Amino acid sequence: MWVESAHNYYYDNEYGVASTMNAGVLVEGNYFENVDEPTLVGYASSDPGAIVQRNNHFVGSGSPQSGGGSVAGIPYSYQLDNASSVKSIVTSGAGTGRIGL
Repeated sequence: MWVESAHNYYYDNEYGVASTMNAGVLVEGNYFENVDEPTLVGYASSDPGAIVQRNNHFVGSGSPQSGGGSVAGIPYSYQLDNASSVKSIVTSGAGTGRIGL
């Protein structure tokens, strides 16, 4: 199993993305601000999974964990925005009554 986490804005959280129970997670092009543990390989009593993290932006956050193996390729094409722009993209288009594209 694989999961993709891209173009997300994580703010003031204990952690951002955790991979558990042998899952594979690609964490790419995200903005982490004041997140203690941006990425975790395993969490609490769960068995670890695999995380590949790349092209993320960190402000006032801890060190991300990577590793635990590899993740499968994403079966579709996509284009990433610059990770340092994700905060402004998300906050300008998210919330009640707004739809951002």
